[in-house]
Amino acid sequence: MKPRAFSYLRMSTAPQLDGDSRRRQLEASRAYAQENGLELAERDEYKDIGVSAFRGDNLREGSLGSFLEAIETKKIASGSYLIVESLDRLSREQILAAQSLFLRIVQAGINLVTLVDRRVYRAGQVDLGDLIVSMVTMSRAHEESLTKSHRLSAAWANKRAGARQKPMTKWCPAWLKLAEDRSRYVAIPERVKIVQQIFKDSVSGVGLQKQASRLNEAGVPTFGSPNGWHHTYIAKILANRSVLGEFQPHVREGGKRVPKGDPVRDYFPAIVDEQLFYRAQVAKAQRKISGKGRKGSAYSNLFSGLARCAYCGSKVLFENKGYGPKGGAYLACDSAKRRLGCPSTRWRYQDFETSFLRFVEEIDLASVVDPSSQTNGLHDLENEIEALQGELGAVSDLMEKTYSLLNDGAAMDFIRTKLNEQATRRAALESAIRAKSVDRDELAAGANRQQRSTEEIKALIKRIQHARGQDAYTLRAKVASHLTTLMGEIKVGFVGYRPDKPISPDNREAYYVDQYMRDGRFQERRYFSVAFRNGRVRVVYPKEDAPLEYEQLIFTRREGDPDYRTEEEIEAEQAEMLETARARGLI
Repeated sequence: MKPRAFSYLRMSTAPQLDGDSRRRQLEASRAYAQENGLELAERDEYKDIGVSAFRGDNLREGSLGSFLEAIETKKIASGSYLIVESLDRLSREQILAAQSLFLRIVQAGINLVTLVDRRVYRAGQVDLGDLIVSMVTMSRAHEESLTKSHRLSAAWANKRAGARQKPMTKWCPAWLKLAEDRSRYVAIPERVKIVQQIFKDSVSGVGLQKQASRLNEAGVPTFGSPNGWHHTYIAKILANRSVLGEFQPHVREGGKRVPKGDPVRDYFPAIVDEQLFYRAQVAKAQRKISGKGRKGSAYSNLFSGLARCAYCGSKVLFENKGYGPKGGAYLACDSAKRRLGCPSTRWRYQDFETSFLRFVEEIDLASVVDPSSQTNGLHDLENEIEALQGELGAVSDLMEKTYSLLNDGAAMDFIRTKLNEQATRRAALESAIRAKSVDRDELAAGANRQQRSTEEIKALIKRIQHARGQDAYTLRAKVASHLTTLMGEIKVGFVGYRPDKPISPDNREAYYVDQYMRDGRFQERRYFSVAFRNGRVRVVYPKEDAPLEYEQLIFTRREGDPDYRTEEEIEAEQAEMLETARARGLI
């Protein structure tokens, strides 16, 4: 049988295929095989197109690595031939790495052929002359690539240094284009409008999948994809700091594209302000926490991901039982539905939502439904706080990435400087959030919010519950997003307070939901409690037959408020109440 020969073709850039270069090299391999009595395995051609050999990418993750694996596992027999145009097609790494690769091939029993000089490095017969020729050839290839790399790096460094004065390349985000005189980037108005709406919808609580569906249904042209809008592309737009005008230079290291240096500000025209950008990051993060998935055509459940059972801690789910006497929509404990011993029953959803929106005054429905009605600055303050929280999250993520540089061998002085800068910025953001939160809480307690009439609130609730079509989804998504921003958790007590159930140490509202214990009626009154992110808690006992009325309404305090109780005081009072319950035979 004829010995088999394998062709290896590497081109660092795809344009090298122009001029029929690939066909030429294959014909040369075919001619050499025919002249020397070899069988060319044309179906098993090995090629790395657009892969660099300067850093060994073709060996680590390319076809050359696959060839080496095949010869070392004996899938390619000893005595076979590897035909290349020249040795620099195999490697342009430093001489030791390149020579090691050369020896690895011939020591595995493979005869190496270079077409440029028709030289054969025979397995087991490589002499001193072969070694010298191979070392000189590979060393020269490395020096050429190193020089080219230095020149390109210097050229890009100069471009980065002058990035604010002149565009580095014609590449830019899909909503921009290079001006005809190549002096600046200019906006594409119709695309800018789409991007801005994506950010506004995200802040309003509209998820990625829903936004993509909307754009596709409306026939909005994509920025290039023939397959319509996809939620992954919406996510990329929301995470892209180019909308703020920033440009992050990158370089390739170890075959990967990694950031190089600090971002260049004001490189692109900014199309979104920082407050909107960071608010969108917060909204996206909160949707991850509160639960993914479809929300229905009218965003049926405002409390998805927020509500938990007060007895077992399980998720409270939205359940639609259809039409009929026992039909309708309900909230139900997941554990109770699965018969896992939770005492919960169901709560008709519309009654729960009505009571919630009516009595949890912190929501300030008017400012959510119609922001222009907010005259005391509260809405602006909440937007500012949300934006600061988004930036704080970005800084924290950046600090985590800086820590990871330790594993990559980055200079300690550089890491220390960056961490100090980031820690200073984080402290400033945390201080600003605290200060603005105090201002917000003072406004929230003002007369403007407390003096809304019952009729006005009823009208707002009706508008939320009876909106139709696209308006329904948009409005309800906006309310749901606002709830997630304000609240940490909602506890639903479907059958009243149960002191026989264990109380977790961090359950601050436990003290405040015992009001009916003193007259023995507490166990029959269903309730819900809302733990706000600012530390306060509101507990509501709505009337079962009149969701717009309540049996009891309790608003807790936090440190610095009148009547605030410490953890120790609450624990002592809880113990006293449990003793009272035991004495009455209630538990």
